[in-house]
Amino acid sequence: MTQFIYCMTYNMWYPEKTDSRMGVNELVFAIEEAITCHELKVGDRLPPQRILAYKLEVNPTTVSRAYQRAAQKGLVGGQIGRGTYVLGNSNAAMFAQAIGASDGLKINLSINKLRCDDVILKLNKQIETVNTLASTPQYYEYICNDLVLRFQRAVSQWLEACREVQFSEDQILALPSCQYALQMIFIRLLNRGDAILVDEFTAPGIITAAKQRGLRMFICKGDEQGITPEGLVSAVKQTGARMLVTIPSHHSPLGFTQTEARRRALAGEIRRLDLLLVEEDIYGMFATPAPISGYVPEQSLLVSGFSKCLSGGHRASFIASANPVLQKLRDNIVETAWLVSASAASHIITAIEHGLIDKAVQHCLAELKRRNFQLNKRLGLDLPLSSPHHWLANSILDISGLKAAGVDVAAASHFSVNPLEDPLSFCRLSVNGVDDETFEQGLNLLSGFVRKY
Repeated sequence: MTQFIYCMTYNMWYPEKTDSRMGVNELVFAIEEAITCHELKVGDRLPPQRILAYKLEVNPTTVSRAYQRAAQKGLVGGQIGRGTYVLGNSNAAMFAQAIGASDGLKINLSINKLRCDDVILKLNKQIETVNTLASTPQYYEYICNDLVLRFQRAVSQWLEACREVQFSEDQILALPSCQYALQMIFIRLLNRGDAILVDEFTAPGIITAAKQRGLRMFICKGDEQGITPEGLVSAVKQTGARMLVTIPSHHSPLGFTQTEARRRALAGEIRRLDLLLVEEDIYGMFATPAPISGYVPEQSLLVSGFSKCLSGGHRASFIASANPVLQKLRDNIVETAWLVSASAASHIITAIEHGLIDKAVQHCLAELKRRNFQLNKRLGLDLPLSSPHHWLANSILDISGLKAAGVDVAAASHFSVNPLEDPLSFCRLSVNGVDDETFEQGLNLLSGFVRKY
């Protein structure tokens, strides 16, 4: 196995291979590993491609392809005059932030991720025990077509049972993550300069993927439930955009969930306007209404996975769609199938077939309600009990003081499509990424920074 020595030469990071010749995958791994280990920090520039190729004694095309692959994974981005630099919204960067003791953080309530507590750990171990593929060579090989088909079938069944939406198994595309799915949709279906419609505040991964592809993002005005039908119609008329990208369930970062009536109304306008809907449903299993895609499946791409309820480490997500455009994405299945491992796919298949994902969802939902009840009681608020995160104004919470006291919360600028005059006017507070002791410490600190009137 290739090992890397990370070094800084003239304030520039370089990976130095110690044995075999470095290829595209090895270089992408080195970049991701360096971000995780704090060797590369958010905003750091990577070496120019030709200089790095010369230093590693490889073809410049190898470095160029590695940088492109790293950009597709959300690790890096590029701008004219700035070169290639590390982005802050990749999994590696967020993980480095979450574990980084070097920055002096005491409590991190900014990262919204699944915490593998005793119950989730027990469920995953149970899945491993009953996973019949785990004792075969196939478990350790590249995923085969039969396993891909089993994954598609299992996901189709789960969507009908859990999300009350019907997609046949041939309308499911297996992918390693929701973020990869977004990047793939933008790269394969859109051209640089194309316009897309988004919520005023949306997921950082959507913003990152759109900027990497060079797309123009336009805001659909909305209310506490997110986009309104009137706002959608107005935005389409003004921009001519043909794609809407939204998160209707536990909207990030607002935390609200659209009602069934709102979803049906939006679906009607999407059909009338002949738009393509990209719906991120990663928190949908914690919400009651069916996805918008269920009301307009022929014009939707439903993006979801199981990293928020069962296992973030098993990277097996999906796109579900009845739109013919799914075939255009499926044409690249060789690339995507290599990125979904047989072990991850079989883990998810086993969890669905044995009803263990349902148990994981029920447990996570109970934990969210328990913690949000504590949060509301301690702070005197009335926040949604099933939401994994909340959007709090500086008028309610002294955000600057809270951050100075050692609690890291995600500022509004992290989710805003357009620059904000006051980046700390709002913040997102996540409740499910830390253990009970850390959460209790966070509550104690939070209670001291609630503004009293």
